[in-house]
Amino acid sequence: MNLRRDTNSGFTLVELMIAAAITVVIVLMLGGMFLSIMNTSLRASQRIDAFRDARAALQMIERDMANLVQLPKMAPYFASTDLYSDPSTATQKNQQLYALCAVKNQPAGSPPPVAGDLCAVGYYCSWDTNHYTLRRHFRDNAATFQAFQTNGAGNYMAPATLYTPSTSDDVLAAYVWNFNVTLYDATGAVISTYPYICDPSATTTNPLPAAIEISFNAMSPQAARTVMSVSSSPNDWMSTIPPYTPNYQRLILPHMYQFRTRINLQ
Repeated sequence: MNLRRDTNSGFTLVELMIAAAITVVIVLMLGGMFLSIMNTSLRASQRIDAFRDARAALQMIERDMANLVQLPKMAPYFASTDLYSDPSTATQKNQQLYALCAVKNQPAGSPPPVAGDLCAVGYYCSWDTNHYTLRRHFRDNAATFQAFQTNGAGNYMAPATLYTPSTSDDVLAAYVWNFNVTLYDATGAVISTYPYICDPSATTTNPLPAAIEISFNAMSPQAARTVMSVSSSPNDWMSTIPPYTPNYQRLILPHMYQFRTRINLQ
C-alpha cells in the first residue's frame, strides 16, 4: 500500500496574513474598549469627588446653622445679604449667607479647638477667573470679639463690619454656582425679602426665619473644563432662567446637578 504525502496540510501565506489581520483588529477593539472603560471610570471618579465636596459643604452649612446664636446686642446675628461683590450682571445672582454661630474655634497656631466659641461664618460663591467656587468665611472667636470692641460698646454694627469676605476664605467646593437661600416663616410661607438681616439694633427688626433652604448647582471638573475652554463670563454660569445663553444651554445645563438641604432654625 502506497502512502501519499499531503502537501496541503499547512497554512498558506494568505491565510496567515488574514489571521494576523483579524488578531490585530480584535486587539485594537479590546484596547479601545479598555480605554473607553478607563475614561468612563475616570469621569465617574471625578464626578464623585466633586459631588462629595458639594455634599460635605451642605453638611458644614447644616452644622453651622444648627448652632446659630441670637445675640441680643448691637450686631446682626443672621444676614442673607450681598457682602461679596459678584461680577455677574445677569438677572439672577448668587445669594449669600452669614451668621454668628457657636462653633469650634479654629485660629491658626492655637490650642485644640473648643466647642461653643462665638464665631462669624459665611457662605458665598466667588468668581475665580473663569468659574465659581463655594467659599466659607470664618472669623474665629478672638477676631469676632475684637470686631465688637473695635466698633465700640453700644454702637451699631453693620453686617459688612462683622462679616468681611476675603480671598483667603476657604474653598469648600469648586465649580459650584447659583447659591440660593430660601427663607420660611413659622407658618411655612416663603419670606421673599432679600437682603434679609436679623439685627436687634435695627429700626425694623426682622424675626429669625423658622427654617432656611440652601441650594446650589455643581458639575464635574471635566465638564467644567469644557465650559472654561469656551467661556470666561460669569453670566454664562448664572443664565439659570430662560432664555438661556447658548453656552449655558449647550455646555452647562446638560451636566449640572442640584444640591439642596433644609435647615430648621427654631
